[in-house]
Amino acid sequence: MRTQSSIALSPDGTTWILVNASVDLPRQLAQATALWPHGLRENPFAAVLLTDANVDHTAGLGELRQNPGPLVIVSSRSTKELLASERAYERFTRAPHLWTDDPAEVGIDSLEIEMIDVPGLLPGYAGRKPAQGAVVAYIMRDPQTNVQVTIAPIFSDIDDRLYAAIAASDLAFLDGTFYSNDELRQFGAMAKDARSLGHAPIGGPDGTLARIGKLANRRVFVHVNNTNPMLDSRSAAHAAVTAAACEMAEDGWLAELSSQP
Repeated sequence: MRTQSSIALSPDGTTWILVNASVDLPRQLAQATALWPHGLRENPFAAVLLTDANVDHTAGLGELRQNPGPLVIVSSRSTKELLASERAYERFTRAPHLWTDDPAEVGIDSLEIEMIDVPGLLPGYAGRKPAQGAVVAYIMRDPQTNVQVTIAPIFSDIDDRLYAAIAASDLAFLDGTFYSNDELRQFGAMAKDARSLGHAPIGGPDGTLARIGKLANRRVFVHVNNTNPMLDSRSAAHAAVTAAACEMAEDGWLAELSSQP
């Protein structure tokens, strides 16, 4: 069983950034010894970066509410406006915490962070419609080594800007929610398709693999729904993903990146 989509990154193994705070964050932290706190009621994160206002990417913020020190939360203005009106997130909108749409506020000199708008929709509770800043991705770059990571766990399409970020990255985490556009209907789970829910399908003539399948860098699918057939190693979907040299993230997966000599 896979937990939901949260990714922790660190430029030095000491200072950590969390991208999206999923509802099962406590279970994820319990399994990641590198992220265990060193003091009473601490959490290991200097900042949390949100890609959108969907509940599965934000509900875990409540687990960080007891942090004794300031926490930087980065999101688009659209995401902040949606969440700031909810009582569960109100605590994070005031001191000592800082909620900002400027990734430079994270203040880690050894890591450059860029936020980019990507095609996507507002959450269902906000009408599930297109809006500026409804979904963003993050590009993280080590200025010393030029190692780059792109994190885009949700998008409804890959536009030119997102494609360029993926192509330039040593490692890219990508929306792997659904393999086909009509997957939910096929399984009788819901009478909606992937794109109407704000997710680009992986397969198909206009899917993610068709767009980025020939790239040579590491591409890892995250935020995988339990209906996605690529999880079955016997499926044609699994074969197509592996043939494109893409990967499917596992819980506890650890990657260490360094520049090549």
